[in-house]
Amino acid sequence: MDGQDRPVIKAYGFVEAVTYPDPNESNRGRVNFVLDSLRVEAFHSGVSVADTADDLLIVRILSTVKRLEKLFPEIKWEEGSWIEFQLKDSPGDPPAWYLSAANDYSGPVVRTNIIKAVRLGGRPFPENSLEQNLAQFCRSSDAARDSPPLGIRRRKKALSGPFVRVVDVGQASFSAIHTSKQTSSPILGYFDVGEPLFFHHKTFPRVFYERKILPVSGFVVLSHWDFDHYSLAVSKLPKLRNLVWYAPDQPVGPNAARLQALLGTNLTLLSVPFFCVSRGIELWKGTGSSSNRNDSGYAMRITRAGGPVLLSGDLPYSMFPAGIGNRFSAIVVTHHGGAFTGPPPTPLAKGAVAAVSYGIPNRYHHPNALAIGFHQSVGWSIQPTNTSTKKRGDVWL
Repeated sequence: MDGQDRPVIKAYGFVEAVTYPDPNESNRGRVNFVLDSLRVEAFHSGVSVADTADDLLIVRILSTVKRLEKLFPEIKWEEGSWIEFQLKDSPGDPPAWYLSAANDYSGPVVRTNIIKAVRLGGRPFPENSLEQNLAQFCRSSDAARDSPPLGIRRRKKALSGPFVRVVDVGQASFSAIHTSKQTSSPILGYFDVGEPLFFHHKTFPRVFYERKILPVSGFVVLSHWDFDHYSLAVSKLPKLRNLVWYAPDQPVGPNAARLQALLGTNLTLLSVPFFCVSRGIELWKGTGSSSNRNDSGYAMRITRAGGPVLLSGDLPYSMFPAGIGNRFSAIVVTHHGGAFTGPPPTPLAKGAVAAVSYGIPNRYHHPNALAIGFHQSVGWSIQPTNTSTKKRGDVWL
């Protein structure tokens, strides 16, 4: 269909990510927005979130801050807010791209423009407001919730494993937890199961064998509800949905809500500060505001012989609870090697491995040279999953 013939798309979007320009760029640097979106007409038709794939969109908007403020002066683009907007081919307006959730997100990426946008209020949502109804639409009804806080168990003699394989998925996060340091060994579960957003899809590896080794039982722990941390469960690896899931109870948009609905009773949404997944595998909740998904997500601590291992997700070190500790034998660097707050953890031995999961090129300025330098300055040996098109692969911890 010719761009001029495409109808206007009217949608509600949950602002999932906001990435500002690299401060080293000129003042023309562009800000990148990702909106987890649902067509307006689908929402008002009363369709259930589990049956909305054709009406769900991942939308990217790219423009300068100055231009967006001029066109949409009433909007404060914040993560976790709701936007009502319209997309239409309109040369000269800020560019936008979208990908439908239909056919497991395998369809074409459509380039268009954003022509209108209005913010739907702020938190707390007024009673019976559109924002409250959208938030309720995206709230899972089948998942278990509010598990009672588990006391910190006395750590028994450490096991020789588990071992973590930080999987090369490009600009995303995916870690497999094995019983031994071999890809063929049994997989106990996963910490994040993401693939890149569509505008980073070229960073995904051409050969990806994970579907051949998926376990029939085990767990998935989600650090937080960003698309590039869960998306393989709704695209290339749907069998992941058969496993037991643990994830933070956070505000989500309609694409994430659809996954929650598909998981049903396999999903437990956590809000407790500490949770024991199994012997030696613990989750610790970030101390940040619940409105910030990175800061209130979960990190994983794995206790084993030789010292504990840390999987950070996107949780800044400044938001780590005291109980998780600050000395580790190996870590996954927080937020794909991006900027962070707080001091890095201390390695138990100089030269211990700090894995970094990212893809190149990417719009997020990952890895950040200062962030990597901070880790190296305290003794970590940085091992990335992707340094060039010819030098990439999984990293073992």
